Amino acid sequence: MRTGSSCDCLVCRMEKSLIAELGGRDSDESLAFSNGTLARFASPLDLIRELHAQEGRKESSSADALIRELLQKHARGPLRPLCQRLLLLVFIPTIHRTTSHLAAVFPSLGYDDAAQHVVSVFLEFLDSPELEARGTHLAFTIARRLRRQAFRWAIHESRSVAPGEVVGDPVADVEVENMAGEEPFYAGIFLDRFLDNCRKMGWLSEEEHDLLVRFKIAGATCQELAGRNGHTAIAMQHRMQRLLDRLRRVAQRTRWERAPEQLELFPR
Repeated sequence: MRTGSSCDCLVCRMEKSLIAELGGRDSDESLAFSNGTLARFASPLDLIRELHAQEGRKESSSADALIRELLQKHARGPLRPLCQRLLLLVFIPTIHRTTSHLAAVFPSLGYDDAAQHVVSVFLEFLDSPELEARGTHLAFTIARRLRRQAFRWAIHESRSVAPGEVVGDPVADVEVENMAGEEPFYAGIFLDRFLDNCRKMGWLSEEEHDLLVRFKIAGATCQELAGRNGHTAIAMQHRMQRLLDRLRRVAQRTRWERAPEQLELFPR
């Protein structure tokens, strides 16, 4: 939970309401009787504090395990309503940041409307096959999808385009990419789309794409990547450098012609 915040926006009011609701005895008992890693927490709010304490650090395997179990219990069983509230509280900081970004970039959109849409996207993604199949970097995956879909919606809403035309529109992708130089958040979206395009064009294999996403976007170190792949940290560092050199050459010659933005994503 975010301490010391005096914000009274819709997202913060929702957070306060969820905290009050989960502080009751029934929620404590529901979590205590669950099995698995969640059973070690005395109350739902203890779980939230644990996950929020890890925010800002490299995403850990322990956080992945906790979020994965919440998602599994959310997908089926009597604990689904409780887990949905818990997951909302876990990602309140991400929801709040995303809504604030939308309000700053698209001032014509109402803050409450933006907040409601971001929450709606979040809840829908919890049941998606893509998230169910994901084994690691769950918080990053959720945050990335949330931001992408929210900005696509905002771009189209600002043009008075029907919401049904938003998802997967290539025009929206280009508009989001055009924001790349404005702040690191947009650069991350731009880099993610560039890596996806390289994979689709055959310039990166699935494994190489996954490595680069973990290294450049999720912030994993060469040592962490090496441990997952059975290599030494030095060998992984050399491999990542070769991949980055390849992407610099791709960025220089591709039809996207987005220099200097593309080249800035792969500094020497």
